[in-house]
Amino acid sequence: MTTSHHVPVVVRLEAPLAHVSLQDAARGNRITPAARTALPTALAEAAADPGTRAIVLSGLPGVFCSGGTREDLTADGEARTPAGWDFVRAAADCPLPVVAAVQGHAIGGGLLLALYADAVVLSERSSYAANFLTYGFTPCLGATHVLPAVLGQALGTEMLYTGRPYRGRELLARGAAVNIVAHDKVTSRADAIAARIAQAPRTTLQLLKQELAVPAREMALAALARELAHHTATLATPEARHRIGALYPDT
Repeated sequence: MTTSHHVPVVVRLEAPLAHVSLQDAARGNRITPAARTALPTALAEAAADPGTRAIVLSGLPGVFCSGGTREDLTADGEARTPAGWDFVRAAADCPLPVVAAVQGHAIGGGLLLALYADAVVLSERSSYAANFLTYGFTPCLGATHVLPAVLGQALGTEMLYTGRPYRGRELLARGAAVNIVAHDKVTSRADAIAARIAQAPRTTLQLLKQELAVPAREMALAALARELAHHTATLATPEARHRIGALYPDT
């Protein structure tokens, strides 16, 4: 086993699997500038190891990823690709299959990070939210595509409109098209899925990932193009600025 650290991300190479884990407890696994650099780098390192065939992406037991920072949301700027795009797309853009072991809460961009993975395992007791409208701005980062595509059209659309947190057990009852298991079974289920994937030859897995990733990326980019101007405009409104200041965590 080989372990390396890209603060705030840890990489463990255990061929044929690699484990990449978000470990920034001090910031609640937020999408900080350090995390935006470290996660794609860690996944690239894991995929580059010739022994790796599949990757398990995880976070802390209590929080997988709690989304963007207040600084990013309140930064002035013209309509442009948000800073978190490469982060939330990191699993999708990885050349090998990635299984997201989402044991802890996943909020906003953190939920998108999970849903862009090739397979997803959620916890029955943790909370999952696409809470963009709670703060007064429209979604971005391909959220309007990936939530309905992965969780189901009706459920994904409802989550975007309500912005409220959904426990994994509620998503299970609503028929979400992902794996949802007991909290203490998330890691083992994700490892089992990744191990099954890793039975295939590495080159074969890379080729299938390419075939699946190209159309999925095109749809995500098309959604981003539709979302961007509205997202930028609504972020700049006085009501959104007030809600972000009043409701957003300081961490």
